[in-house]
Amino acid sequence: MYEVLISHEAEKYYKKQDNDTKRRLNKCIDELGREPLFGQHIKKLHGELEGKHRYRMGNIRIVYEVNIKSKTVEIKSIKGRGDIYK
Repeated sequence: MYEVLISHEAEKYYKKQDNDTKRRLNKCIDELGREPLFGQHIKKLHGELEGKHRYRMGNIRIVYEVNIKSKTVEIKSIKGRGDIYK
């Protein structure tokens, strides 16, 4: 199991969401804690975001970094599909 850390920016986005979206995000965060590197909705990012991964949940994207040595997943940002890569 990985420890999941959430940045202040990601937490602000999370708190603004309705209960159904929060429930879905919680499920995604639990999945990241179990297996953050491989999965159907996980993709390794390139370019400016090299070294980070993204988790796709409908039109919402979760961008995060994985530290294998310390077994942590740090969620950097949660935003809509059009805004996350800007």
